Amino acid sequence: MSDLVSTRDGHVLRLHVDREAKRNALSGEVLRGLLEALDTDARVVVLTSAGDRVFCSGADLVQMAPDATGLEVHEARGLLREVVLAMRACPAPVVAGVQGLCLAGGVGLVLGCDLVVAADDAAFGLPEVDRGLWPFMVSALLGRHVSPKRAMEMMLSGRRVPAAEALDMGLLSRVVPAASLRDDVEELVQQLAAKPPVAVRLGKAAFAGAVESSYEAGLAAMQAQLSLLTTTQDAAEGVSAFLQKRRPEWTGR
Repeated sequence: MSDLVSTRDGHVLRLHVDREAKRNALSGEVLRGLLEALDTDARVVVLTSAGDRVFCSGADLVQMAPDATGLEVHEARGLLREVVLAMRACPAPVVAGVQGLCLAGGVGLVLGCDLVVAADDAAFGLPEVDRGLWPFMVSALLGRHVSPKRAMEMMLSGRRVPAAEALDMGLLSRVVPAASLRDDVEELVQQLAAKPPVAVRLGKAAFAGAVESSYEAGLAAMQAQLSLLTTTQDAAEGVSAFLQKRRPEWTGR
């Protein structure tokens, strides 16, 4: 059985890490599978994992590079970086449903997603410092989501941050009861799948670019994207449907 189960359900691509016995650690197979799967024309990508206790315990470096040289281990660690970049480049929103513990590289994986729904009993931690290490890869993402003080406290303490606090910090999109996590994620996914794909694709890319640009450049880029979007069939359909009080039919053009 594959470490990563990939299934297509209409406009939804479902990626499920199936390594419960290994605490859903990120093996090379999982990361390479994610890289391949994220090159998709789906309207939504949803990321989940097996079991109820651990969403992801981090990278499985032994699995990624058994009997490897130092250079090979270094390159294996780069797989997570490539996956995060692929998530950003993916035209569809990537949604994670998080249960239980999410640690180390698992936090990095979550930070790479566009939306994150977590169970109210979930917890997030960067325990590397207690092993004489440091979450270098994750730190590059963490500082883009939370304040420097809170990011540093999380990395220095190594403590497990409960879901409610993680939401307050900006790590998550929403927190829901653990018993309804899967149903709530599915409801969100179906809502997103019904949105106009061109607007979502252009909007996601423009937002990412604007966040990393200057104030003036960001506004100019958004203006250009708005002008581009209004020339599409979906934009015309959306306006017509609104005026005619009917449900729009999106073509993705």
